[in-house]
Amino acid sequence: MLTIFFLLMAIVFGLVFFTGGGKPEPKLGIDLQGGTRVTLTARTPDGSAPAKDQLDKAKQIIEQRVNGLGVGGSEVITDGNNLVITVPGTDGRQARSLGQTARLYVRPVETVKPATPQQPVTPPAGQTAAQAIAEAKAARQAPAGNAAANQAAVAKLTPQLDKTNCNTRASDPLAGNDDPSQYLVACSQDGTEVYLLAPQIIDGRDIGEASAGTNTQTGGAWVVNVGFKNKAKDFWPQYTAANTGKQTAFTLDSRVVSAPSINGAINTPTTEISGNFTQSTAKDLANVLKYGSLPLSFSSSDAETVSATLGLASLQAGLIAGAIGLIAVLLYALLYYRMLGFLTMLSLIVAGIMVYGIMVLLGRYIGFTLDLSGIAGLIIGIGMTADSFVVYFERIKDEMREGRSFRSAVPRGWVRARRTVWSGNAVSFIAAAAIYFLAIGEVRGFAFTLGLTTILDLVVVFLVTHPLVVLASRSTFLSKPSVNGLGAVTDVAKERRQAAAEAASLQKETV
Repeated sequence: MLTIFFLLMAIVFGLVFFTGGGKPEPKLGIDLQGGTRVTLTARTPDGSAPAKDQLDKAKQIIEQRVNGLGVGGSEVITDGNNLVITVPGTDGRQARSLGQTARLYVRPVETVKPATPQQPVTPPAGQTAAQAIAEAKAARQAPAGNAAANQAAVAKLTPQLDKTNCNTRASDPLAGNDDPSQYLVACSQDGTEVYLLAPQIIDGRDIGEASAGTNTQTGGAWVVNVGFKNKAKDFWPQYTAANTGKQTAFTLDSRVVSAPSINGAINTPTTEISGNFTQSTAKDLANVLKYGSLPLSFSSSDAETVSATLGLASLQAGLIAGAIGLIAVLLYALLYYRMLGFLTMLSLIVAGIMVYGIMVLLGRYIGFTLDLSGIAGLIIGIGMTADSFVVYFERIKDEMREGRSFRSAVPRGWVRARRTVWSGNAVSFIAAAAIYFLAIGEVRGFAFTLGLTTILDLVVVFLVTHPLVVLASRSTFLSKPSVNGLGAVTDVAKERRQAAAEAASLQKETV
């Protein structure tokens, strides 16, 4: 059992030190390390104030995106006509990506040219959002119709390819407000190319699933795999078969994410969107597509740094308080249980080490952030681990009071104790799970760490503490009552045996 536990520990810390990169430290929440705040300002096609239900729906979708990214400790609040997103750390890119409108369309490519380098354009002072959107639509969109109307639209917009400024992505008034039924002039994500696109053939609302992955055939480049549903599921294979050799663009909020050439009919369940993706950008795109488009388009402010609300001083105070409590428990265990108390100390130390490694991995791979409420859950959970040890040791003492030796009392005490340990931890885990799913905000962090340490409690008791006690019971030295702290129990057992013998002798004489 000990071998299994230390093998698990070796795997955890092998992942900590040799995978993922970065420092072997847990990610801290906003209340401990501060964060980055981005304000999203809602924009409607006519420039009017957004409806409350639309803003509430957008907030709900963004919160789903936050959960999908595993960005623990993030906050999304409504402030008038704005949504304010705060995420831990200093990376404002992630906060801005959560506010993408995520209106994805698949459009045939009419023409593509290298983007002409231009200086950023400053909108005229006093121009309303409605006016900016109307001007952008007039310059970059043209209605589709019959063949003659389509040719006229292409002829009208082709000169616009050389005039389109691809350096104004952040303030693009058309982002999220383009008309999918019209021709569109759009820039690539990196601003190096400008496209003339035909009206959409597939709406992003027909995406059934989206996930990030790598393509081994292109050297492990990151891609986004999307699966279509409804009519698009049957239309896409037919379209790709009929348009082999042509380019088709995937546009997200009026930007071309990818424009691959069709090499043949695509009959697989998923279609690959390639581009200049990194792991984080691919996951961001898959996340926003998975949870659907926002009912509003937003312009984002510059990312601003938010100072820690509680700070490292509070963290240090909490850790000191937890350390004092833990030391007090260990001293009591050493004085009361002696050798068994030493095993308690050893078990708690390895439990703490394992928790630390798991916290690092959770922060690295799912974005879990540790805040003060989470630390409180860890301290309570580790304290409950000590309770499990007490239950086990008291069961051993009960067996020894019946007259059994330390060696024979250990397996009998374990059989009785493990049922109690299972039951106690099951109740704690159910409570933690209920709090996690019903609560919001920082309380969920408390419930998560409490549930995690509850599971780890069982692992430590079964794989570490019990095997150590078994080994101690087989040692002649450690089995001595003066060493294992069970001398008083042994004396009680002797007194009971003597009393029983005297009672039996008296009864025999009476008879």
